[in-house]
Amino acid sequence: MSGAVLLERERLTSGTTWHTAGLLWQLRPSDVEVELLAHTRRVVSRELEEETGLHTGWIQNGGLFIASNRQRLDEYKRLMSLGKAYGVESHVLSPAETKTLYPLMNVDDLYGTLYVPHDGTMDPAGTCSTLARAASARGAQVIENCPVTGIRVWTDDFGVRRVAGVETQHGSIQTPCVVNCAGVWASAVGRMAGVKVPLVAMHHAYVVTERIEGIQNMPNVRDHDASVYLRLQGDALSVGGYEANPIFWEEAVKSRTGAAGGLCLKTSTVKGCTVCSDDLRRA
Repeated sequence: MSGAVLLERERLTSGTTWHTAGLLWQLRPSDVEVELLAHTRRVVSRELEEETGLHTGWIQNGGLFIASNRQRLDEYKRLMSLGKAYGVESHVLSPAETKTLYPLMNVDDLYGTLYVPHDGTMDPAGTCSTLARAASARGAQVIENCPVTGIRVWTDDFGVRRVAGVETQHGSIQTPCVVNCAGVWASAVGRMAGVKVPLVAMHHAYVVTERIEGIQNMPNVRDHDASVYLRLQGDALSVGGYEANPIFWEEAVKSRTGAAGGLCLKTSTVKGCTVCSDDLRRA
């Protein structure tokens, strides 16, 4: 990793990182994603702490995908088969078995669930800081309060556009390679190099409940049909999801909260209620 430089316009985790859900679901339809997630889990749950002595905030409380129709349950059975091929433990549960695992859940309208006991949650800010510590120890440089102002490109003899360097307020860095990891601001960074990044910011509402007796150590829950999730947060739940008619925010890359440099999202009460209605019928 020697020679790598990370440029952060403000402070690490001061943007959208600190309030992300931090959920890790190991099973996906793509075998490449399954392998990548397995690697991520090893790094976050064990290797980073062994290397740096810092905790990523990893909590292995398991993950539960719920199926409210037969087609979704069949999909989860296929995911379980794929998981077996890659050593990911998972179980398809009946509604009754799901109720035993998660007594607080309403399972009256469920066909079944897919339970992955080694899924879990990481602390986004803690994971980011630990990754930065590990990278620095291997020779990388992390430079904060250093916004990128431009990317120099050139065209080679074959007509291929290539990166020549990165411009900042404090000087330029010559490099043939740029990794755009700016998240919601990735489109703005891409435009500096004449590249269109197909990413659009949208409003995302989530609610943190008060303390719920008996919720401790319960799995995180995902309902793909309703596009909602329930994330364990201590002895409470963080409930969130995506609306069928999302509000896109085209000006997100220009919006800042001042000194923190973060993204200021004004959530809609109506939208929040729409999202939470699907979660509340699970209780």
